[in-house]
Amino acid sequence: MSGKISITRRISKALVIGIIFGLIFSQGAIAAAQSGEFLRGEDPLISPPTEERVIKEAGIDAEYIEVSAFYGLYALDGFASSPVSGARLALHLTEDIFFEGSYGMTEADQEVFERLTARLLLTDTEIIYWNVNVAYNLFPGQIFLSRKKTINSTIFLIGGLGQTQVDNRDHFTSNFGIGYRAFITDWLDARIQYTVHSFETDLTGVKERIYNLEGTVGLAIFF
Repeated sequence: MSGKISITRRISKALVIGIIFGLIFSQGAIAAAQSGEFLRGEDPLISPPTEERVIKEAGIDAEYIEVSAFYGLYALDGFASSPVSGARLALHLTEDIFFEGSYGMTEADQEVFERLTARLLLTDTEIIYWNVNVAYNLFPGQIFLSRKKTINSTIFLIGGLGQTQVDNRDHFTSNFGIGYRAFITDWLDARIQYTVHSFETDLTGVKERIYNLEGTVGLAIFF
């Protein structure tokens, strides 16, 4: 009798274990099937944004010649500032380096000097200068006008040698400056530049090196 009970218990245990394994297997199969359906067709609960932003930026023309006009203020050392105007012609060797020649005209304002000394220092107040420079685009960047429109820009350093005519006398001149330009279109750019012109002179009766400050704004066209 006891042998029959023992056999019955073993059979019962085997059935229970079989049922447990069956449930585990069926749950695993259901989970795998659901995962496959999710990967095939269903969207995730949180989906990342897929919209792509198309940004249109103003390019730089492939031409290498640039012609520009400028206007601003020029201050001869020891004198008041006066309007200055002129033109520039540039040759772009690479995206970062360009050579440039410039020509400018202004007049010295002797009002302050005359008030202090009760005399006029210059017989001819016209100032004419020209120089040949090399420039390097130091920090290229972009200006974001909107979500889809940008303008290329750059900060550049510039320097070179030339000549300045003051009171009908020519002076060998060095200059150094920094500027900022924004490319409005692929053939037009706007520019702001600050320059220091330096030369030796004896205008005041003592030979000394003077530093003349100039600030200009301009527009340029690429050809």
